[in-house]
Amino acid sequence: MHNNVNKDIIAALATPYGRSAIAAIRISGDGCKAAVEGFLRRPLVDGRLCFNTFDTGTFTENLTAVYYRAPRSFTGEDTVELFPHGNMTVCDGIIKALFSVGIRAAERGEFTERAFINGKLDLMQCEALADIIDAETPEQLVYCNKRYNNEFGSLSTVRKLLNTALSTVEAVLHYGDELEKEDINEGLPNDVYTALDTMIAELRAEKDKYASGRMIKDGFRVALIGLPNVGKSTLLNALTESDRAIVTAEAGTTRDTLDGEYIYKNRKFIVTDTAGLNEKAVSEAEKIGIERARRAAADADAVITVVNGNNIADITGYADAKNHTTEQAAFTVRNKCDGLTDSGTEYAAAERDGALEVSAKNGINITALKEKIYSLCPKELGGICNHRQYDCVIRCLDACEAAKRESGKAEGLEIVAALLYEAYTAVAELYGENADEAVIDSVFSRFCVGK
Repeated sequence: MHNNVNKDIIAALATPYGRSAIAAIRISGDGCKAAVEGFLRRPLVDGRLCFNTFDTGTFTENLTAVYYRAPRSFTGEDTVELFPHGNMTVCDGIIKALFSVGIRAAERGEFTERAFINGKLDLMQCEALADIIDAETPEQLVYCNKRYNNEFGSLSTVRKLLNTALSTVEAVLHYGDELEKEDINEGLPNDVYTALDTMIAELRAEKDKYASGRMIKDGFRVALIGLPNVGKSTLLNALTESDRAIVTAEAGTTRDTLDGEYIYKNRKFIVTDTAGLNEKAVSEAEKIGIERARRAAADADAVITVVNGNNIADITGYADAKNHTTEQAAFTVRNKCDGLTDSGTEYAAAERDGALEVSAKNGINITALKEKIYSLCPKELGGICNHRQYDCVIRCLDACEAAKRESGKAEGLEIVAALLYEAYTAVAELYGENADEAVIDSVFSRFCVGK
């Protein structure tokens, strides 16, 4: 975490570096209004965007400017935003002038970090904001905005219940003699029993929905596996509508994993082409490629086994290829079925004998294949989508389940209190309270300097 947060005035270009109609320069910190007004012909008006002129000492620039008085700003500090022409000579000149009066360059994510420290955003919202900036599809934007707006309320509920339960148990430990016996069940207040049940149910639901959130944020990963020369690379190119993979008639052209991306129904998909699973491989490169193919299948959200629909030997060899799939969603594609009639989005009509028939070379039933892949995607979402968040939820859940087990023991109240504190620590860390400095820095390092 930056040592100078909330002390220095910082500035940065908040729009991409390059030619544009308008650029944005953000300045934040106590005293920024007076510092910037030293270059302006007119005083800044709180909350009002006004025309102004900035004099760098070398040239003047007509622009618009707005001032936000703390705490009614993004960072929670006094903030000024300037909107000059998107000419980098202009922007560099303005920023150089600002630096000349003691304003320093913002570090990556420092504006957002100040918002976090000043209580404008919690760490979950900061992560959602970074994901909004990185979003590539409308679906990702919708999901990230829901997280940013705290529309997934289960974790907030757990946080409140934990706070109440912990306070109640500590009260029993300190003032148990003064409580009515009917309010206590086996040494634990009745409402704490109910709270534990509710929290465990909510946390288990979040745990189960984690994968779906990750798939929205990062993309749904599909691995193509199969014997050599069954058309996996051609299928990758057909799905991604590109020439991403090299295609030749020679078996074993692909020796490594190769990713391609496409968007279908506003969802991002990442397809991985892999080396053919040749059990008779001799060369070291081919053996390494096969190992990487297996690893790609293990890491994928869905595995497609590709077979040659025109080669009985390849179809017979399907069982050998299938042995390399995992427990993820998996199905078979029978490629090189060139005489087909396209089934559009009706993937069921494109299936025969348990396999979806396509002609990757001719683009037949590729839409049906995309629809089939899309049908495998989980639809129910939760509020967590990265490993840090998942780890916090698991630690909180484990502690709550342990507290529930201990709650039935007469001598277990002190242990229950300790476990509830452990659970609260985990959920507090989820939102950024007492989070490790390295964890916080890793979140804000994802941002550009102007955010």
